Amino acid sequence: MRLPAALLHTLFATTVLLPAQAQQGVNLSTGPVDYTSWTRFGDAQAHNFTPGNGFTYSVLDLTLSGSGGQAGAGFAPAALLLDFNLAFRFDFNWYIPTVANPGLRGDGLTFTLSSAIGVGIGGSGLGYQGLPASSLAFAIDTFNFDLEPVSPSVQILSGGNITPVAVTETGLGDTIRDPNFQWFGHLAYTPSGLGDNTGQLVGSIDHLNLGSFSVQAGVDFAALGLVGTPVFYGFTASNGAATDGHATSWGAAVPVPEPQSYALLLAGLGALGLLARRRRA
Repeated sequence: MRLPAALLHTLFATTVLLPAQAQQGVNLSTGPVDYTSWTRFGDAQAHNFTPGNGFTYSVLDLTLSGSGGQAGAGFAPAALLLDFNLAFRFDFNWYIPTVANPGLRGDGLTFTLSSAIGVGIGGSGLGYQGLPASSLAFAIDTFNFDLEPVSPSVQILSGGNITPVAVTETGLGDTIRDPNFQWFGHLAYTPSGLGDNTGQLVGSIDHLNLGSFSVQAGVDFAALGLVGTPVFYGFTASNGAATDGHATSWGAAVPVPEPQSYALLLAGLGALGLLARRRRA
């Protein structure tokens, strides 16, 4: 139960982040991104590494492969001033590093928009449950109990609550863990056109070999309390009783500050997935 500590850190962390920017979304796939500059909570770690292929990668590990009972979050250092009567889109890469014969799948990860930052409850809380009511998340849920949507599923969550507003079951099973290729994800918003801060939110994941899956829901940003306030964007994740890692990364043929060696083989393989995605594009 990491929530109380997370909330203690939230107010402090919010005050030291950079001022909000007027910008309609961010493409974390094309970058540049230096995840070592992000504010991290719980078990999250960030690394920059250059494996010798001419590229430098920045990796945000929300949970670490090989250890269970983890919850982590990472948020960008600058909030955005989003206009919810205009379209916006966020793009990112994600993957699930696993150990050999991993067994039980971890709980999953989210891409989150929130009025404040921190990490919520682990396990089925995905590190999102308990974040502010003025928040929403696009979740990739990879574990389910009885009477819950069959995992892996993609979900829209809101209000710091993990009861899905909308859900799509993917039928992927354990194939969602791919050590060779990353997944591409995006969260896109189309306003109603009525000037009322409402519209349609679509979250999608796309894989070079496994296909595309999406979930959509209507959203009222005024009711969520996000209109006229800085909006922080980032990721949360948890692995519960499993030992899955959850990560996002960016790579390019230019250095980022303070590159350092990083020996996790699966992270390197995941970075190759990003290159494959770019070749496909």
